[in-house]
Amino acid sequence: MQHILSSATSPVMPAAANSDRRTRLRLRELCDEVIASFRVATDRDVLSAAERAEAKSLLARIAPTPRG
Repeated sequence: MQHILSSATSPVMPAAANSDRRTRLRLRELCDEVIASFRVATDRDVLSAAERAEAKSLLARIAPTPRG
């Protein structure tokens, strides 16, 4: 695939690639991994309080409840 450069020498993305840029799951996973690695390296919690609450809510909806 050939990239076309504009006068400012920035690559011009094909319309299809530009429209689906937010749906590229591997790239999104890589970004999430980089953010998590940065948080760990700077002694910060990997999950924010909002992310932790969302995960607990999701787990409560999908995990079976213990029967006693």
